[in-house]
This record gives sequence, structure tokens and C-alpha cells, in this order.
Amino acid sequence: MAKTTDSKEKTLAAAARLFCRQGYQGTALQDILAASGAPRGSLYFHFPGGKKQIAEGAVALGDKAVRAFIVQVAEASRSAESFVSNLAKGMAANLEASDFREGCPLATTALEIATDSETIGRATRDAFTAWEREIRQALIRFGINAKQAASAATAILSQLEGALLLARTYRNLDPMRCAEDAMRLLVRSDRGHSR
Repeated sequence: MAKTTDSKEKTLAAAARLFCRQGYQGTALQDILAASGAPRGSLYFHFPGGKKQIAEGAVALGDKAVRAFIVQVAEASRSAESFVSNLAKGMAANLEASDFREGCPLATTALEIATDSETIGRATRDAFTAWEREIRQALIRFGINAKQAASAATAILSQLEGALLLARTYRNLDPMRCAEDAMRLLVRSDRGHSR
């Protein structure tokens, strides 16, 4: 039974990595099989809905990983400024470690197929909403009022997503550093208005 679960998890992890790197359309089922090392039969057993079902699972995996990262960074930070700074630095480190091949785990899939598949579209929307919620809750914990935290969370997520795209495209971390500076100013400003 453990082998079955391992095979399914390996398939989803491989698919998530490949979709992030080369997109949904650029990833064939054969690529996923090769990267996961799973036997072909297990692919059809675990994912009778095919590639779209695998994509749904990969989105869920990426969502879970990013939410855990945001929570971990929030718990390790002492202020809103250090929180957003640590978010940017952590994401920049992950991007650099992948040799600028892996930015946001959902962005490529969301852009490519979310409008063509209601289930994948819903999954990506739910994931981005959950990330905003985690950011908002952290900002509230650091003293920013709820209304300002909601706006700031959307701005922060947008800033990070855009910076990851630019940094990946430019193959350098300058956009991530600029985003970090902008986000620190944003939460510093929002904190000033939170009283």
C-alpha cells in the first residue's frame, strides 16, 4: 500500500515541478512518467481523469507548499517589515536554487489552462485566495488593521508574483530586491495608518 501512495505522490511532485518549469501544454504524460519513475499503469490507476486530474493534484501540492512557507515565515518574523522581507528573500532563494527555472508553482498553469478548465481554474483561484488570506492574517498579527491588511495582502502577493516572473525572465534577482523594498515601504505605510 505504501508503494501505491509513494507512486501517486512522486507523480504529483514530478508534474508540479514540470508544470512550473515548462508549463502544462509543454509537459507530456511521458515527461511526467519519466520524471517520476512511476510505472505507466499507476498513472492511469491513480489519475483516470488524465493530465487535467494530475494538474489539479499538482496545483493542490503547490498550494499546500506555499501556504506552509508563508506560515513558517510569519512565525519566524518579528514585524510586518521583516515578514515581507523574509517572504521575498525566501522566494528569491528558491528561484535562484532552481537556476531561475522554478518561480511560482502555480503561475504557469494558471495562465495556461485555468480559463479552459473550470476545476483547474477554481483550484488556482482558491490557492491564490488562501495565500492572500495567510498574508493578511500575518499582517494583522503584526499590528496592521484588517482593512489595510486585506489591501496590503493583495498588493504583496501581486508584487511577489510579478517579481518572480521578471526575475525568472531576466535571470537575476534584482526584481525580487525591488519588490522587497516596495513591500517594506507598503507595510511601513500601512502600519502608520493602522492606529
